[in-house]
Amino acid sequence: MIKFNFKNYWLIQKYINHNKKNFGKANQNKIFLVEFNRWEYIHILFSYLSNFFSSKKNCKIIAYEAYSLFSQKNENFLQKIKWNIGKFLKINFFGVYSSFGTQDFVKPNYSNIIKSKSKKICKKFYSRSTKLKNLEELCVENIWIGDLIYDSYLKRNSTHTIDLKSQNFSNYFFKCICNFYFWLEYFKINKVGGVAACHGVYVTAIPMRIANYQKIPSFYCTNLNIIQPTNKISHRIKCSGVGIQYKIFRKKFQSFNHLHHKTFLILGKKYLNQIIKGKKKYSYLKNSSFLNKKNNFKFLKNKKIKVIIYPHLFSDSPHVYGNHFFSDFYQWFEFLKLIINKTDYDWYIKRHPREDKQTGIIINNFLKKCPNLKNIPKDISNLFIGKNKIDFALTMYGTIASELPAYGVKVINASKHNPHIDYNFSINPKNLNEYKKYLLNLSKVKVKFKINKKDLFEYHFMKNFYTNNDNFIFSNLDEYNKFKNNRQINITHKCYEIWMKNFSQAKHINIKSGLENFINSNDYMLLPNHFKKFNK
Repeated sequence: MIKFNFKNYWLIQKYINHNKKNFGKANQNKIFLVEFNRWEYIHILFSYLSNFFSSKKNCKIIAYEAYSLFSQKNENFLQKIKWNIGKFLKINFFGVYSSFGTQDFVKPNYSNIIKSKSKKICKKFYSRSTKLKNLEELCVENIWIGDLIYDSYLKRNSTHTIDLKSQNFSNYFFKCICNFYFWLEYFKINKVGGVAACHGVYVTAIPMRIANYQKIPSFYCTNLNIIQPTNKISHRIKCSGVGIQYKIFRKKFQSFNHLHHKTFLILGKKYLNQIIKGKKKYSYLKNSSFLNKKNNFKFLKNKKIKVIIYPHLFSDSPHVYGNHFFSDFYQWFEFLKLIINKTDYDWYIKRHPREDKQTGIIINNFLKKCPNLKNIPKDISNLFIGKNKIDFALTMYGTIASELPAYGVKVINASKHNPHIDYNFSINPKNLNEYKKYLLNLSKVKVKFKINKKDLFEYHFMKNFYTNNDNFIFSNLDEYNKFKNNRQINITHKCYEIWMKNFSQAKHINIKSGLENFINSNDYMLLPNHFKKFNK
């Protein structure tokens, strides 16, 4: 929780006054739902989204509470009092939301009817074979929400997998089903014109899933951008609608003037080289994982195939792109344990740069159970690994699949729902059986698969210049993505300060116009082409 101080208080008040000058209210007969949260950059994005639906779609702005499903404690009397006081007096973030037109704040409560329906769903679920796949694929009233419950439980409990028979999970499962029925009933009673959530994963996105099913516009925010996943969420192909901009990369690149292709590939290659040389980093990392550091680690010198496993954070949303060959990262490791003990490769594991306590515990236990597996110290860079002629690297869907191929490392993904699926610079098995076949026969894969460097450069151009460039809302992304006291500035009050410093009426008008173009286009992601160029 952010500690109170006068500077933060005055920054909030200044931002509230800023919004009151620039956003108004309109007559409403529909509702635009926005998730109530503490992330400052999302408040800025929500202010413009809400203003569009208020002024153009005749919607009343309502903020909804979703965090309680992440809390391990039941709400007590004091917390209820604090919510009501904050809501009534417009204190702190209640004031921020009110400043861009929010007229009410909804906290779900569960009637006896809702509880009764939820108990029936729980009983039906547990009457079937209780496999993790059943949870992943769970639909209630034909609406897919199982993956949201799965990832939320892992995050809430900082754990690695789910024991469906545990009392802790069954209690949580019941609460999530109650939450679903609360929102389903809300949509029946109220005319909802749109929904904006903080994430496209986790149970906070339940209203968004209902909206998607009912063909109502929905949005979520990521990397200081706005995503419109309406009609992109598919239970049939197990696609969550999150991060699927990569599916348009190849087609969009081919639509560009062919005279520019060579230039774009050069730009993609340049960006990739900056990443793998440690000169650039991804916004969510505090430091580059390719920094050139001195170390004494040595790979074994022999002719065996060398394979490095790149773990993800075990509690961090395994279903972010959709469903995979494995229900979670722990199930993936359980599978790899069998493969390691069956093969005569040199096996290594490279720890995640943001490894948390739970992930560390799992990996330490994994090392004990796999005597053939060698630990690569955490401070060793990927630059060092890339230069040491490693044969293969394994990931579920991580960015390493678009980095290590530059060094000739063949990366195998454990999912069809990964950002690299349409390109031939990493290996994409069609299913679990093919994945297993590849891992047991890496000597054949090594000879057969050839890394396509052109594909690699095209991917990095599309990812880092076309879809991850300044989007004319936050036109100075690097400033917002800096870290201060281990927190990115975009989720601190400093974000408000930077925003107001760079604000102008010309920019304000252009943002509103660009956002309208984006929403009306039904495009998946807000991009620079939705805006007119302007001078700050």
